[in-house]
Formats: sequence, structure tokens, C-alpha cells
Amino acid sequence: MNKPNTNLSAALRLWTIAAVIGFSTVPTHAASPGSESPNTTIIYFLRHGEDVPELVASDPSFTVTLNNCNEDKSCCEEKLNSLGRVRATALADWFEAENITRTLTHVIASHKIRTRQTAEKIAHAAGLGGDLNGDGILDGVDVDQASGDGVINVPPTPAECDPGWTASSSVTQPQINYLATLPVGSRAVLCSHSPVLYPVMQAFGIDTSDPVKFPKDLRGRVRGFDNLWVVELTAVPSGSGLGYQGRVIQHRLLDFGLGVSLTQRDYGNGNGRGSRSDED
Repeated sequence: MNKPNTNLSAALRLWTIAAVIGFSTVPTHAASPGSESPNTTIIYFLRHGEDVPELVASDPSFTVTLNNCNEDKSCCEEKLNSLGRVRATALADWFEAENITRTLTHVIASHKIRTRQTAEKIAHAAGLGGDLNGDGILDGVDVDQASGDGVINVPPTPAECDPGWTASSSVTQPQINYLATLPVGSRAVLCSHSPVLYPVMQAFGIDTSDPVKFPKDLRGRVRGFDNLWVVELTAVPSGSGLGYQGRVIQHRLLDFGLGVSLTQRDYGNGNGRGSRSDED
């Protein structure tokens, strides 16, 4: 009788053990994008929620209601409207459902109230702000526009309707500069404005010309309120030090079924219910 091939038998045993180990370690729930890449920085780019100007009745020729205007109408305070406030809650729920919340190290907004309102529930859920010790006082790590809420305002000033008021596009370079200084391995949310998000991505070498992955209005700004981009920043040599090179690893359309504006004020992308993803 032929003797068994001991080399083959040993190899088969080793393969079987390796296979069992490999199969047993496959996760049953997908991790958040990039969470297994500690040597890269992940940024979740999103636009603030729906804001004023508010609708007056349901006439498409509605007039505009602005909050806290100066007498010369030089500036105004734009806050989230009722739809935007619902979206802010839905966003926080989405980050939690996707197991992203507790991985976050930074939640960043602009100096405009509407971005802070959109992001603050995410910051609270991530344990970055709010009443952390239960004494009724906000005591998060940030010390800027709303001290203790966990949202880092970049830049923190000037507040709307304060002297030196600036438009939303003015935050572009400060936010580029801030992201460039994030420690490698950070996981951050950047909640900003329609004219800002694409230029910030472009500053890190991302091509935003694809009209599907980067929907635009007639002015080339972000179209709609339901886009979210997951951007991976990788440290690369830059001059005498290191810089970040970016790529979009995921584009999500977060259609929460919140309804649409009575005047179709670009409150969405016209897609069906649910979330859709475009990945590289």
C-alpha cells in the first residue's frame, strides 16, 4: 500500500487551519470607511441643513424673512429652518447607525450659526461636547463660538451681524489651513457651505469635475443638502515637511425623506428614498 504524501498532508493541514482562522475573523458588520487605516486621516464633508430665508405662506413669489438684520441690510443671521433641524437630527442618527460617531476626533463648522446647528448633535453623540459631567453646563473641549458644545468653529469670528461680518465663502482658506494641520489618524466631520466644500477638496488635489459625484448648481456650488463625501487624506512629502493628498473614497446621497421645499429651493437632488453610495 502506498504511503501517504506527508508533505502534502502537512500542507493541507496548515491551509485548513489558516482558512478557519481567516474565515472566523471576517467581521459581521462593515466598519466605517477608513476606520482600519490609522495612517490616514478621514474627513466627512457635508453641507449645513436647510436654512432661512424662510417661506412666507406657499406662494412661489414669496418674500424673504431674515433674522436679526442690520438697519442697512448689510448682513443677516441665517439659522436652520424646521426642515434643517430635522435633518440635523437625522444626520446624527445616521453617523450613529454607521458606527462612525465614536471614531470621531473633531467636528468642525464655520462661523455661521447654521453650520454649528447642523453639526452639534453629532459632536454631542461623539462625546466631544455638551454637558459631559451632568452639572447643566456645556463643558466640551472647544472654547470658541459656543464654548463647550464640541463643535470647532473655523474661523470662530466674526459672528453674523457683528462688525466685520463676512460671507460664507470667506471660510475656505481657514478651513483648508485647519484640515492641513490635523494629526494623522484623525476622523473629522467638516460641515460647511455650498461655495466652500469643493474648493476645500480641490486644495487637497481632488478633482471635483464629475457631475454625478459632485453635483453642482448653475454657479458651480454644491447642489442640494443631502450629499456626504468621505475623503481620505494621506500624508505626503511637501516642501520641507509633510502635507496631505486627498481622494474621495465614498459619495453618499442621504435622502432621509424629509420632504421638499414648497418652491423647490434646491432642498435635494430629486433621488428616491434611502441612501445611495458611489465608491472608488
